[in-house]
Amino acid sequence: MQLAVPRYTQRPLPGYRYVPTKNPHPVIDPKGHSYQKKEEKIEFLPPERWRQNEFYLYGVDLFNYGFWWEAHEAWETVWMTTPKTDLMGQYLQGLIQFSAGLLKLFSGSERGFQNLRRESMQRIRFCLNEMKEKKIRLYMGLDLAEWVNKVEVFCGSLESSEGESVDALHFASFPALILES
Repeated sequence: MQLAVPRYTQRPLPGYRYVPTKNPHPVIDPKGHSYQKKEEKIEFLPPERWRQNEFYLYGVDLFNYGFWWEAHEAWETVWMTTPKTDLMGQYLQGLIQFSAGLLKLFSGSERGFQNLRRESMQRIRFCLNEMKEKKIRLYMGLDLAEWVNKVEVFCGSLESSEGESVDALHFASFPALILES
């Protein structure tokens, strides 16, 4: 699926997007797209250095192109370096949960999607409150308030689909992550 969204890294996208029970597990299965790939360790980069944060940016690329499990993994690598309860930790955890929710939706679990979306939005609203207090409009390049609005429009366009695969990329209202400089 080719989307009209910018790429933020030069890293190649995986050969397939992992969906549990449908594709080889990327890391465990010898046929997986990341089998025996050396795990990269990274050091903490503060949020104001987001442009240099290759894993964060690659996670955005992966998310925008429907590689939701892979985006989750990229962002988790960054999240592991952060304090978990501060703005950056909550922001990344919110993205991780929303991405995992889209994978649930694609796998036919609308209930799983709704639960993860709810948890994700709790974290994102925490971030919005922190940003308001600090008078920050963009966080790590993202207009978070605008993105939340896009998420709400997207969720409003979904129809009940429990048990049916729903590919969020097929919706004109897909809430892509568009970063500003």
